[in-house]
Amino acid sequence: MADRLVRNSNSLRAVPFPDQSRADTIAPMLPALLRGVIFISVLAAPFLAALLAG
Repeated sequence: MADRLVRNSNSLRAVPFPDQSRADTIAPMLPALLRGVIFISVLAAPFLAALLAG
């Protein structure tokens, strides 16, 4: 079991981590976040309209 853990930790070190800026990491999440915001706002619209109408 310990031998397997040592082999796994050594194999992870062999893969270099790409040097990317933080903006490159966040950029793919923006369309998903925008879809989520639109989805929540569409669901909330009837409730907000009912609240405003009294």
